[in-house]
Amino acid sequence: MKVQLKDVFLFKDLCDDTLSQIEEFTTLLKLSKDNILFYEGDESEYLYILTKGIVKLYKTASNDKEIIMKYFHSNELIAEVANFEEIPYPATAQCFMECEVLRIDFAKLKEIIYDDPKLSFIIQRSLIKKIRNLEKLVSLHVVLDSKERIAKYLCEHTEDFFNTKNIMVAEILNISPETLSRMLRVFKDDGLIDSKAKTVDKEKLKLFF
Repeated sequence: MKVQLKDVFLFKDLCDDTLSQIEEFTTLLKLSKDNILFYEGDESEYLYILTKGIVKLYKTASNDKEIIMKYFHSNELIAEVANFEEIPYPATAQCFMECEVLRIDFAKLKEIIYDDPKLSFIIQRSLIKKIRNLEKLVSLHVVLDSKERIAKYLCEHTEDFFNTKNIMVAEILNISPETLSRMLRVFKDDGLIDSKAKTVDKEKLKLFF
């Protein structure tokens, strides 16, 4: 468990003694597709860190339609603002595929945060990064067209792309599967994607966004 904690950006610079303390109240969850981490309105007792897979955060409208708020990828905190604000989770978190998640007792973690200025600073930076990610999300779905959106996803989530079915990638990007398939064919024909080697030409793809 300590090794997995060390791999998390939030804890990578902490000493072994502090990691051992956190390890005592951390559980590794191995979850299947569609498993629920928490429901909208649940008390925010735990801090969840995604270490593998993709998690979908959504709200349910009055007509039972899902409103997607965000897709989380590996090494991301999930809805941690609820923990720090001490409010119920504002949405439901569901595994979009098989996932591994670290579940940390937040009340106990908070005691360590108060005693460790370095960890406090790291968490501040994490929250600032979350704001930037929200800005990127707006850019991804409002400003960029389909081609730009796909190119950006390929650059930022290469491993997830090659391990995820196209129909699921299309849902993440809020485009039709047909549009995704068409654009991927163009990228492959131009030598920007190598499916066998599972690599992409990030430098050339970045020219699209």
